[in-house]
Amino acid sequence: MVAEKPALIRLETRYSYLGAYVAFGAICVIWGTTFAAIRIAIETIPTFLVSGVRFLIAGFLLLLVAKLSGAHFPASPREWRDQVIAGLLMAGAANTFVVYAEHALSSGLAALLAATIPIWMAVLEAVLGIASLTPKKIVGLVLGFGGVGLLVAPVIGRIDLSLQFVLAVGAMQLNAICWNAGTLVARQHRTSAAPMAAAVVQMLSGGAAMTLAAFAFGQYPTRDMFSIRSSIALLYLAVLGSVVAYTAYNFAQTKLSAGKVSAYAYVNPAIAVLTGALLLREPVTLRMIESMAVILSGVALIQIDRRRRG
Repeated sequence: MVAEKPALIRLETRYSYLGAYVAFGAICVIWGTTFAAIRIAIETIPTFLVSGVRFLIAGFLLLLVAKLSGAHFPASPREWRDQVIAGLLMAGAANTFVVYAEHALSSGLAALLAATIPIWMAVLEAVLGIASLTPKKIVGLVLGFGGVGLLVAPVIGRIDLSLQFVLAVGAMQLNAICWNAGTLVARQHRTSAAPMAAAVVQMLSGGAAMTLAAFAFGQYPTRDMFSIRSSIALLYLAVLGSVVAYTAYNFAQTKLSAGKVSAYAYVNPAIAVLTGALLLREPVTLRMIESMAVILSGVALIQIDRRRRG
């Protein structure tokens, strides 16, 4: 009987880690396919409403789960303020910049530009004095931004270069900056709230702000906006892209190392490019593949340096 307990514990641990890797796989697939889902959603739904409705649905669904599980929410006005600010930056501004950019960029191209998020984090940490720029990080920055340059180089100097394309590329950089700024706010101002409860506050804050922005710009919901195709994409973003992926990410973090979980950043662009090609018939060029390799090499250098310095 005594010998059976260690064996049972080992079996439970094995299945627990198996579940964590399944969760990690779900993160890679779901977050990698959200770029194509955004592209489909904006076929008929305006930019601000895509972001607003997505995170309001996700926030209320996660609120139900949080209440049923007894998750505790922020305990002080300061904690509420910090989580609201993080939500406005991440779920609100950062996500909306991606949605805006995909009006001019393919979903695959947007995903490759979004891969610079860890690179911009190194820049912000250096500017704010949180972490210094080491030689390895500097090489990573050069590679990362060099990959972006390689990606957009073919259209620079063309007579038909559209202002919308330039703004879209800029929006993807603002997406990275806002996402990292929100992450730093949440990281620097710790909360006593459960991670799920903090996510509820962030999603509802971002969703409410973008919905109000939609109304301010005259983007009132109408029946014609919500085609079957765009509505399914929007629900995919809300339920799978936000609620399920967040839950999977949170579970994976409890069982796997931070380094293993962060590896999704290397997988997402490839899945996004593949999804765009299969579902939306977006072109996949050799330059895109080369740019992906250069950008992710820069990301890898920065992540390795960060882990070594702990």
